[in-house]
Amino acid sequence: MTERRFVVVGTAAETTITVTRTTASTVRPQGLVLEADHPLAVADVQAERVVLWADTAPEETTLLTTDAGEIRIWHVWKDGDLIQAWQSASSIFVDDDGEDLELVCHDGHGGDDIDLGVRISFDRAWTQPDDADDPPS
Repeated sequence: MTERRFVVVGTAAETTITVTRTTASTVRPQGLVLEADHPLAVADVQAERVVLWADTAPEETTLLTTDAGEIRIWHVWKDGDLIQAWQSASSIFVDDDGEDLELVCHDGHGGDDIDLGVRISFDRAWTQPDDADDPPS
């Protein structure tokens, strides 16, 4: 597994992406952000940024890319009324088996517990560029 603060993947147009939540902490609401340089379709909604909150999103969510491009993925969580990301010792451990991505996310609030675990599957070939240095803005 590779430790990252966020993940970038390249996809073709009309790629179906399936995000399956495997675990989520209930101590703080956990979420996964998918942000693209083109709209992502989820059900009947299109947006360039989608947040899948573990306490409200279904265990499995399907998204469709509307165009070829990059998708940036990162972990967020709520601390009271604040949405946090990239704080303290937070991290994402990425396991890339060449077909799916397995993400093990920690919100940095201590301990080795998994705060959010997800599997991301693609129905078409995808790429993962070299490590990026800066989180998305």
